Amino acid sequence: MSDLGFNKIAFCVLGTALAVIGLNEASHAMFHHEEHEFAGYHIPIEEAVAGPAVVEGPRDYGTLLAAADVAKGAEQAKKCVQCHNFDQGGADMQGPHLYGVLGRDVASVASFKYSTGGGSLSEIEGAWDYEKLDHFIERPKGFASGTLMNFAGINSRITGLTDRMNLIAYIRTLGGEGIPLPAPLPPQADAPVDPAAVPADGAVAPVDGATPPADGAAPAGPGATPAPAAPAPAAPAPAPH
Repeated sequence: MSDLGFNKIAFCVLGTALAVIGLNEASHAMFHHEEHEFAGYHIPIEEAVAGPAVVEGPRDYGTLLAAADVAKGAEQAKKCVQCHNFDQGGADMQGPHLYGVLGRDVASVASFKYSTGGGSLSEIEGAWDYEKLDHFIERPKGFASGTLMNFAGINSRITGLTDRMNLIAYIRTLGGEGIPLPAPLPPQADAPVDPAAVPADGAVAPVDGATPPADGAAPAGPGATPAPAAPAPAAPAPAPH
């Protein structure tokens, strides 16, 4: 190719590039372009104001498990059979076998290699009881943050507790029949009296607008008819002159 031909090609390429740049600048001059803080169509959402933390009381496992449905628990167990064996004498799978797990020490199956380190099941002492099983099935990583179990848990706000109790009742039939159910919790006691609301002398404060009772008299309740006042003593008769 001659130098003249190369120059023509270079001129065309350069001219085309300059024309594209010029058209781009001209479009910016003709049309107003505004940069937005958010890409796309932004819908502002107000942040929820965090309220006081709700403290959950103890779960009444005695009452909950007594009302559990073993057959429905067997249906719940189908969520676990991909990784666990429920058969007596069954082999370990991706997770340890679960026959006889109720009452068995945590992370104690000799044929299974458990994860170790911070937050793992290997660091939890004691046996699998009803409470431990409940919290682990509810959220495995919430119970043991270092566990390798990827199951999210049975934690539906509507049916989660019932589903877990049914499953635990079914697990109890697999070698855990000898472990007694917990006793139902006693009824909650009345709320304690605030000591600051009781006077130091132990007297009962009168109802707003009511007259405090005389010494030794029983306090009148709201709406009660006040007792008639005691008659005034008679004036002494004048002495004879």
